[in-house]
Amino acid sequence: MSSTDDTYSMTSSLPSSLDQTPLSSLSAASSYASLVNCDETISIHNEAHHHPHHPHHHQQQQHFNKKPKKISTTNESRLLSTSESNNINNKINNGSNNINKRTCYSTLHNRHVNKLCSILEEPIEIHGQGNFPTLNIVSKDFLLELRRAFHLNHIDIKDVRLNGGAASYVLTNDKSFSYSDIDFIFRCDLSSESTWTQIKTTVCECLFRHISSTNSSNSSQLSFSPIIIQAAYVEKVVRVINPSNNDSWALMSLCNVNGQNIELKFVDRMKRQFQFSVDSFQILLDPLLDHYEQIFKYQQQTNKKQVHHNQYHYYHSKQQHEYRSTKNNRYLSSLHHLPTISVECVYGSFESALTHLNRRLIATTSPERIRGGGLLRYCLLLTRGYRPYDNGIASWQLEKLMCSRFFIDYADINEQEYKLLAFLSSHFSNDDSAKYRYLLQLRLIIERSTVCLMAHERNLTLTLITQLATDYYYRLYDEYNTYSLNGETTTAEVTVPNSITIDVIYHNEWDEWKSLHTPPKKQIQSQQDN
Repeated sequence: MSSTDDTYSMTSSLPSSLDQTPLSSLSAASSYASLVNCDETISIHNEAHHHPHHPHHHQQQQHFNKKPKKISTTNESRLLSTSESNNINNKINNGSNNINKRTCYSTLHNRHVNKLCSILEEPIEIHGQGNFPTLNIVSKDFLLELRRAFHLNHIDIKDVRLNGGAASYVLTNDKSFSYSDIDFIFRCDLSSESTWTQIKTTVCECLFRHISSTNSSNSSQLSFSPIIIQAAYVEKVVRVINPSNNDSWALMSLCNVNGQNIELKFVDRMKRQFQFSVDSFQILLDPLLDHYEQIFKYQQQTNKKQVHHNQYHYYHSKQQHEYRSTKNNRYLSSLHHLPTISVECVYGSFESALTHLNRRLIATTSPERIRGGGLLRYCLLLTRGYRPYDNGIASWQLEKLMCSRFFIDYADINEQEYKLLAFLSSHFSNDDSAKYRYLLQLRLIIERSTVCLMAHERNLTLTLITQLATDYYYRLYDEYNTYSLNGETTTAEVTVPNSITIDVIYHNEWDEWKSLHTPPKKQIQSQQDN
């Protein structure tokens, strides 16, 4: 897709990536604006609308105004104060509920519904370990199959939602927007661990049915236990139980080697459901899944009728046949009308979050409450051309909170390396150029905003990022300097003076090193003339 913004493009041209040194990438980073500081989302449990200007409301007000006249003065003042306070509280509560309902929820337009259908109807490859075959899974069919299986196993699913980058892709106007994983949320009761075990078994049984439907004769003749299926196709399983934070949720990630995993998240309670406003949208899929279910049942009935059509056609008159055909056509045309689909913004304000998404603004609340602080995601948005949103809090203060929470959750250097490599693999696939620029951005943020670590601990993390970035840098150097000359492939050699260490590339001594070891312009021009 063609990018609408050069800063958002994840690929760079050949000359710019070679001429730009690592330090120039760091020095070119501009200062950022402030980040937003909004209150967290208030969940709405009362769906009834009580408007203060409702006729019944006026009648009750008149009744209270007339009734105290027959009572004593002390009782009158007491009753008036009580009624006034009740009216004020009702207005505040009703007004806040109406505002939240107006801003937290919205409905999708036709163009958004079409984008949503394209995501759900696109086949996705789920790769198996070893000799297990690759499964082509269509999201809508897999979700319908899971819903039926959960219903048969008496697992109550409240609703199914699309979350994360795929939901943002549906709502954004940016044609260059891309997403990696497809995140589905199943809201259910996880108070019992047996329920979670049954959910894992149900998902693995659905995957096994897809294995049986493949062309592999060996896999169709065998039966595998859910544990084997989970080891073969599930890349990651997470179970979080934290009573202090009121968290109870679980995750199953189906493996895709290209980074487009299918994430199945089962949520009972989750205190923090988003990192930034641009990924806080949750699209309710149940109306659309019910629509697909009706189409599926209609197709099944049509297939049965076609099988027995010749057998029973002799007993039907021509008029009855025409009547049934017109009736079926009307029912089929009604199925083409897509249902109304709602979307919820857990950030708090749907209009604000949508504005941030379309204008590429970074906004969040209380990053210290996010696991990892949202640091890795924050740097990813910066490399994609997003900029912090100014709403009264300086960006350097927010970056310090992110760095502090990151090093609290990942205190060991091995944990940091594992988390960072997993993040690069899931969000960049094989794009070494994007990985290199991302590591430069991450190192810049950690170097200037980390205040909670000892000097040697901070240096360990910076050295880790430096070594990874150096590896990707020289991979790109070798790749871009491999060219064809007279039909033969020639690779340019990378020469680094013995007195210069690799770490110098990411420090201020780079300019001094470049001035010492770069030939003068006259010498370069004479070499070009020769």
